[in-house]
Amino acid sequence: MEKSNSLLSLTREELIGWEAPNWNWTKLNVDGSVNQPGSKGTCGGLIRDWMGRTIAGFSMNIGVCTITMAEIWGMYVGVKLASELGIRKLVVESDSKCAITLTQKMSPEIHGNSSLIRSIKELLVKMEDVEVRHIYREANFCADALAKLGQEHELGIKFWEQPPPCLFHHLLADASGMKFSRIVVQ
Repeated sequence: MEKSNSLLSLTREELIGWEAPNWNWTKLNVDGSVNQPGSKGTCGGLIRDWMGRTIAGFSMNIGVCTITMAEIWGMYVGVKLASELGIRKLVVESDSKCAITLTQKMSPEIHGNSSLIRSIKELLVKMEDVEVRHIYREANFCADALAKLGQEHELGIKFWEQPPPCLFHHLLADASGMKFSRIVVQ
């Protein structure tokens, strides 16, 4: 019994959900998806303003790749899209280690994709203000849905000016401030 009590003291319950960025900032949420190792990789992302309004989004069918590669491609396509839209103040959020990679030493698997990481960093440096954050998946449902939507497309990128219907419930949950319970390690 003592062991389980010590484990419980290492965790806590948090309510997690998407949060709009500060006034005059824009937020990019990205995600990658691979159904099983050695299968098709996809990614997706959504750019929203400080009021939660959708600016643009994308889904991409990458082809066979690892989950890490799908996450990195999602980050690259999303940051490039934000740059092309002239966004100057950007919060980038991902529920993968890809977000952490941009600010820390690269793991060997990610180091193999260093030219893509370098391209992401070059795009971010050109912006006025940037924050890159790792988030829990409960705050990233829209990007996850767009990444999974890429499974239905041919190879390449599909850009969304208006959110596809599969995002309706996720956007509604985000706009209403819905939170989801998660047990996190302290």
